[in-house]
Amino acid sequence: MKILIVEDEAMVARSLKRMVTEILGPQLVSLEHRETLLEGEDYLAENTIDLLLLDLNLNGSSGFDLLKNVTAKSFQTIIVSANSDQAIKAFEHGVVDFVPKPFTQERLSQALGRLDPSQLDNNAGGGKAQFLGVRLGGKTRLVPVADILLIKGADKYSELQLMDGSVLLHEKNLRQLMLLLPNTFQRIHKSAIVDMANIKDLVSHRGSKYEARLKDGTCISVGRAFVSELRARLG
Repeated sequence: MKILIVEDEAMVARSLKRMVTEILGPQLVSLEHRETLLEGEDYLAENTIDLLLLDLNLNGSSGFDLLKNVTAKSFQTIIVSANSDQAIKAFEHGVVDFVPKPFTQERLSQALGRLDPSQLDNNAGGGKAQFLGVRLGGKTRLVPVADILLIKGADKYSELQLMDGSVLLHEKNLRQLMLLLPNTFQRIHKSAIVDMANIKDLVSHRGSKYEARLKDGTCISVGRAFVSELRARLG
């Protein structure tokens, strides 16, 4: 795993580096630290990472300024901050976890454990994101999850199909998005996620094949491994 820490307090940064190294062990490929918002932005512009550990108060600069610009990227973000009153806003912008300062190694380990999609209790979303960021014209657009009809896998990316018929590309794959999306979103196929609010009914066909019929008339194939769970959620 490749990790970047953006933290302006040297002692906190040292603690994070020590704890992360002990928690991840051989899973850790690289661990870098930058003190300022600008240094963090510069590093991310030139390097690929798997995880960003981000403080929200960086010498008077707001970590949200960085978060809003990177929410469309393929890596995940965990906030480590004393600004606990900003936790809800952070989750709405698609972070995996919010670790309040002062923190313990146990709490940090719990946050890192949430990066594993296999830890989800079921095929429902495990996060609280209210927006997903996508890159358009060199800028990040925050798309309300309420505007998403369905999400389809597109190799290592994802296609967000919106209510208005437009399609936007997200750099995170379906497994990564499931960690962020609220539990109203359900995996119904290895290559499809749907908001339960948009499903009208489950349609069966010969040969034990199933489709989810959406309220706009769209029909999406349902993988056999997902049928019983989807049927239970539909009641």
